[in-house]
Amino acid sequence: MKELKVAMIGGRTSTLGFKAVGVDTYIAPLPEDGPRIWKELDLSRYAVVMITEPVYEELLREFPQFPPHEGLPVVLVIPAVTGSREIASSALREKVRRAMGADLER
Repeated sequence: MKELKVAMIGGRTSTLGFKAVGVDTYIAPLPEDGPRIWKELDLSRYAVVMITEPVYEELLREFPQFPPHEGLPVVLVIPAVTGSREIASSALREKVRRAMGADLER
């Protein structure tokens, strides 16, 4: 069985810390670079792809069915180091709601 890895797509400052712990990092100098990086990514290599909120927003604009809802990789949205836009917490809340059938309390 092939060992799957973890990837991270985001700005330089947001991704460098993840590289230090063995995550494959893909730097998007601008959030608008995210869709190109996503298209070039060999998704079969990854169990999880973490994406910063600014890049995630661009991916939502570019791909109508983003993120993929079934199978691997699992897409996790995380805040960029510049601050949270609350997209990450909303996305996590929605995943939990679908999995458990109940909403998280704030």
